[in-house]
Amino acid sequence: MRYPKNLQKGGIIGFVAPSFGCATEPYKSAFLNAQKKFKEMGYQCQLGPNCYASEGIGISNTPEKCGQELMEYYCNDTSDVLISCGGGELMCEDLPYVDFEKIKEAKPKWYLGYSD
Repeated sequence: MRYPKNLQKGGIIGFVAPSFGCATEPYKSAFLNAQKKFKEMGYQCQLGPNCYASEGIGISNTPEKCGQELMEYYCNDTSDVLISCGGGELMCEDLPYVDFEKIKEAKPKWYLGYSD
């Protein structure tokens, strides 16, 4: 197993929404508060395009766009760790759009899932 580096002060937390996002209340307010707290702690926040999207039912966007967002944010060097901004039960629909070989070759990155 490859272990990623720990998040350093000033590091960038990338947020993605591979299933349900934060487009409605109370999720939107809670997510905004979480971003505020992380910034107060000295971290930067980078939001994926689906975090506030509400294009699907029970999922932030199409499974293809959710899978693309997850791939882009995991494999890029602009965020140090990833957090899923919302939970949900439809993330499995993203799997056909995830390139696991590309993830395997990418620099390891901590990824925190979230669900209710």
